[in-house]
Amino acid sequence: MKNFSHRLRAARTMRGLSMQELVSKLDGHLSKQAISRYENGIMAPTRDNLRLLCQALDVRPDYFDRDIQVSLEQVAFRKMVKLGSKHEQMIKFQAADYLERYLELEEILGQSTTWTPLSFPALSFHDVEAAANDLRDLWDLGDGPLSNTVELLENNGIKVLEIEADPSFSGLSGWLGEQGTPFVVLNRHADIPADRKRFTALHELGHLLLDTGDAPEKIIETRCNQFAGAMLIPQKQMEQELGRFRHTIHLKELQLLKLQYGISMQGILYRAKDLGIISEYQFKTEMQSFNRLGIRKVEPAQYTGQEKPYRFLQLLCRAIAEEYITTSKAATLYNMKVAEFMDEINNLS
Repeated sequence: MKNFSHRLRAARTMRGLSMQELVSKLDGHLSKQAISRYENGIMAPTRDNLRLLCQALDVRPDYFDRDIQVSLEQVAFRKMVKLGSKHEQMIKFQAADYLERYLELEEILGQSTTWTPLSFPALSFHDVEAAANDLRDLWDLGDGPLSNTVELLENNGIKVLEIEADPSFSGLSGWLGEQGTPFVVLNRHADIPADRKRFTALHELGHLLLDTGDAPEKIIETRCNQFAGAMLIPQKQMEQELGRFRHTIHLKELQLLKLQYGISMQGILYRAKDLGIISEYQFKTEMQSFNRLGIRKVEPAQYTGQEKPYRFLQLLCRAIAEEYITTSKAATLYNMKVAEFMDEINNLS
């Protein structure tokens, strides 16, 4: 276990535990001093102590033997409120663990992700519009609604993974190694609607593709939001659906467009404002009506499109079918108990 000290620290961070909290989970069977010695490489645990650590941290023993280690570069978070440093670190280490398992599976199959480097200038709103149009052309997407943004990212060489986190966290993106393979992390929490997940996926795509120069963080976030909106409903479609200029937009119109294009009603209003279809004053008036009706946080009508990453599970099933790995190994890579994994792959409904 040559990487044990690093892996123990990573597993503890991934679970959001301090050393003292880990000691408490271990019911005092190991001291804080012992854990500190393990994490600093001063000593290694006995077999019994390793078993205790695995149980407390919810990892398998082979987690500590994994050769593949990833470095997450240029990580950008999208969140609804400010996350604490501890929470951000927990999410990053969970992502790193998933990506290590993903890379191990690709190595077993001899099949890596193909990514074609892309970069678009995004110093202005006009630049962002051009970037979204150019990407739709490059990826042959046409002008219509995008049926599945997560599948779109996976099909174009971006690793997409989901984790369970507080709803205040929407997603993050970055690179495996410096300018290596791009990845996007999404929150699968039940309170996050599909339209928010779609917007987040494309917002994070903006972080990966847009060159915003030395713009401050607030401007970068705005450009990525504008990019997501432009990808979900291009200007041509907005003007076709709403007209070039409007004094007001009916809530039912917004609801129907949400169901068609998979973008929130408020996202459509932002898009209409940015394109000059409605004025800044009218935008504020419409948003005030959302507040008055109590639909700012939970909008009426839910977009029901499918937005889940499937490539990792598909590769696992392929590896099992072609006898590259056992079902037990596949369950380990998928971070499930064997019985749970069997239910997952045998459920054909």
